[in-house]
Amino acid sequence: MACSLTLTGRSLPCRDALGGVKNVWIVDTAGGSANTSFADDLWTYDSAVGDVVAKAGSIAHDYVSPKNSSSFTQTVNASVENGTVFYSQVLSLVLNKPVVADIVELTNLAKGRLGILVQDNNDNYFVMGHTRGAELTGGTIASGTAPGDLNGYTLEFTAEEAIPAPFWDTTDTNLTLTATT
Repeated sequence: MACSLTLTGRSLPCRDALGGVKNVWIVDTAGGSANTSFADDLWTYDSAVGDVVAKAGSIAHDYVSPKNSSSFTQTVNASVENGTVFYSQVLSLVLNKPVVADIVELTNLAKGRLGILVQDNNDNYFVMGHTRGAELTGGTIASGTAPGDLNGYTLEFTAEEAIPAPFWDTTDTNLTLTATT
């Protein structure tokens, strides 16, 4: 079966974009009940608009990273031979100054599939792992060597999806974004 394409092109945008991650929220869920998929429990994706809204009552907890330290990268993975395309989404999240409570938090983050909302420095909100979830796949806990080195965590979260991370509809009132005190 042939696929139909609708291409519209893209002009050169203004030079007013910034790199980097401003904030990260992780949705409080174990993901996927017995009767529904991970995506059905968390999000509703509108393919016509290309954005996502959360299911009612969802709560996301923020993970505050120092500026200019975290990144969100999406990579196109295609195989001409196999006819497949998927997008790897990787969040590298830096958290400063380890504390005792972090051990339990890291253990819990490593246990399941997560819904992650990434706000970039242009105030775009991307939903990482919107259908299959994101997972903690690696990272480091470092003391540093010199006084100016990182004393903290670098956590790597990965998701693999059929499309790039969609934007979150910022008018969505179903998702409560918490602020860490």
